[in-house]
Amino acid sequence: MKNADERKDNSDLPQMMSRRALGGFVLSLPLLSAVPALAQTDQGATNILRSLAPHDRVPGGGASGGGRVVVRRVAPVPRRIQTRGYGQDVVIDLTRRVEVTVFFDNDSASLRRGAEATLMRLALALRDPILLDQRFLIAGHTSAEGGHDYNVELSQERAAAVRDWLVSYGEIAPSRLVAHGFGPDMLRNPRSPYSPVNRRVEVIAITG
Repeated sequence: MKNADERKDNSDLPQMMSRRALGGFVLSLPLLSAVPALAQTDQGATNILRSLAPHDRVPGGGASGGGRVVVRRVAPVPRRIQTRGYGQDVVIDLTRRVEVTVFFDNDSASLRRGAEATLMRLALALRDPILLDQRFLIAGHTSAEGGHDYNVELSQERAAAVRDWLVSYGEIAPSRLVAHGFGPDMLRNPRSPYSPVNRRVEVIAITG
């Protein structure tokens, strides 16, 4: 049975994220290597970079970083998780994460075309020298509505769809990305577990 949480129209739920593989989705945009200048001028990429940068370095200018490094004194919030399908535990730092707004077909992990621009900015940030030695968890989340196991599977497939796009089109090394579906286990708004704001995809730094 389809989850009522995922049957709603994505156009009415701007926070909704991902299910099923990329489903033959073909992009007509140029590869990122064709637009290197965007990495230095795009404010969205710069904001992502600042959110994901290690605590001892932040960019001094656009998303290229400009080579400047400053100390940012923020205590890490580690959390150890067992990733599905990778046979490994990873430690994530919850102070280094960013939410990406991407849209999927209803009850599906097929990315809609509107996801391209956001994922391109994310890929530009991940390719910046400040982040090149860093690994990241692509985390899928749902609200609490519907069956728990179904939501976990759905969030896993959507996280994998984002990871696959970043590898195939964003030129990100697959060894740097791990996809994991949390389902409803990491609600953004625990006081309103059925709220659509809980349906999202996040990128979180892996620290161990």
